[in-house]
Amino acid sequence: MSKLRPITCECETEVACCTALNTEPIDIVQAEDLAEAFHALGDPYRMAIVHLIAATGEAVCVVDVERHFPVSQSTVSYHLKTLLDAGVIDREKRSKWNYYSLNPTRLGHLTDAIANFRDRAAATV
Repeated sequence: MSKLRPITCECETEVACCTALNTEPIDIVQAEDLAEAFHALGDPYRMAIVHLIAATGEAVCVVDVERHFPVSQSTVSYHLKTLLDAGVIDREKRSKWNYYSLNPTRLGHLTDAIANFRDRAAATV
């Protein structure tokens, strides 16, 4: 990790217009991980699926998810796989059906990241 050093304004103005950054950037691996999850949540159908699963409070059968949306089964499966790959939801196979539930650990990491951004933003006001 490099030592922090003040960043000086390179603009040729009488008043400095740049803000000194006194923190290191987020680790790129962590940034990619958060971006993947937020990207997965950035679709209206996927947000609706997360809302549906959260509202039930238990694992939801894929068939129950599918019947709530005016899109094909393959489209719902695509959205579920995207959420699953991003770690937002978990999947459990029961007999021939898949059941989906929210991943509380993953959602906690996303919540913590947003709370950190919020707290930093509030501290600047």
